[in-house]
Amino acid sequence: MKTRAPIDLIRSLFALLPAIMTSVCAASVTEARWPGPKTVQLAPGVIQFISPDLAGNVDGNSVAIVTDRDVVLFDATILPASADAVLNELRQLTPKPVRYLVNSHWHPDHAGGNDEIAKAFPDLEIIASQPTREIMEDTAGVYLKTLEFETAQANQEIDKELKSGRTSDGRKLAAADREEMHSELALGGRFLAEFKATHSKLPTLTFGDTLTLFHGGRELRFFRLPGHTAGDVVVFLPGEKILLTGDLLAYPVPFCADSHPSAWIASLETLSRLDAKIIVPGHGQAQPDSSFLQLVLDSFRSIHLQVRDALRRGLTLQETQKAINLASIRTKFTHDDPNLNAVFDGNFTPIVRQFYDEATEGLEQYQ
Repeated sequence: MKTRAPIDLIRSLFALLPAIMTSVCAASVTEARWPGPKTVQLAPGVIQFISPDLAGNVDGNSVAIVTDRDVVLFDATILPASADAVLNELRQLTPKPVRYLVNSHWHPDHAGGNDEIAKAFPDLEIIASQPTREIMEDTAGVYLKTLEFETAQANQEIDKELKSGRTSDGRKLAAADREEMHSELALGGRFLAEFKATHSKLPTLTFGDTLTLFHGGRELRFFRLPGHTAGDVVVFLPGEKILLTGDLLAYPVPFCADSHPSAWIASLETLSRLDAKIIVPGHGQAQPDSSFLQLVLDSFRSIHLQVRDALRRGLTLQETQKAINLASIRTKFTHDDPNLNAVFDGNFTPIVRQFYDEATEGLEQYQ
C-alpha cells in the first residue's frame, strides 16, 4: 500500500495547492474545495485526469475513453469529492454517460470514488480482476484503521514542531510556518472525515487473466498482471496504441511496499512487449515512450540479482539492505532532487525487503 509522504515532503506538496489554500485560516480551509484534476488529451476521445495529492495523501490518475455511445473510465480516485471533480471535467468534454469503470487494483486512491460514480450513473458496471474484488472486500473494514494510524503519526510530528518552535532540521518556525502547519492539520482532519464517510463499492464484473471488450467502436484489452498488488489490471488500446498501467508504473517514483516483486518483473516484461506509443502510469504524467518502463524493469532486475547474491553470502535482511547499491538507481529516478529523494527512500526502497521476504518466505521474522 502507498505510504503517506514524510512530513517535510507533505509541506512541499502543499506549495502546489492554490494560493488561497495556504493563505486562509485553518477554519476556512476546511470549507474550501479540493483542487481539481489537470486534464490532458492523449488522443481523440482519450483523456487523462491527473488528480493532485490531497492533504499529503496521493491520488491516482483517471483516464476516460469516449466511445460512440458512452464512456469507459479507468480508475476512480480516492474521495467522493475528487471523483466528482473528475466527472465535472468529463462533463465539459462529453454528455455521454460512464458505462464502465475499471479498478486497476484495490488501493483506495484508485477505487475510493466507485460509489460516487455509481450514484451518478446507475447502469454502471465496475470491472476488476477477481483477486482485486476479493482484496477490496477483505480490506474494507481495516484500511481506515491504517489511515487513522498514519494520520496520527503525521499530526504528532506537526504538533511536536509547533510545541518546540523548530522544524525537524532545527530551523526556527516563523509565523507563516505556524499558519501553514495549522492549515495542514485542518486539511488532514478534513480528509480523514471525508474518507470515513466514503462507502465501499465492489466491482460488479470480474475476470481471470484476460478480457477483450469490443464496445462503441473501441477495442480494449484487459490483462491481469500482478506485481504492485495481487490483482493489478492494465488496459491496452491497440487502435490508439495507448497503455494504461495502473500502479505497475507510477511516475516519477514507483510505490514498492507490500508488492510481489518477481511477478512484477514478469508483468513489466509483458508490458514491454506491447506496441504502446503512450504509457499512462497510475500516478503522474503520461510517458511518450517505454523508457520509464524500462528504467523500472532494469532497476527491479538489478535489485533482485543483488538480493540473491546477498542471500548466497548469508546476509541477514539488515545486512542486505546496507549492501544493496541503491544510490545509482535513486539518481536515475530523482536526479538528486531533495524532495524526490525523500519519496524514493520512502516508497521505492521497500522493494529490497520485498525481494528478501519473497526469496526466504519471511525468514527475516526470525533473524
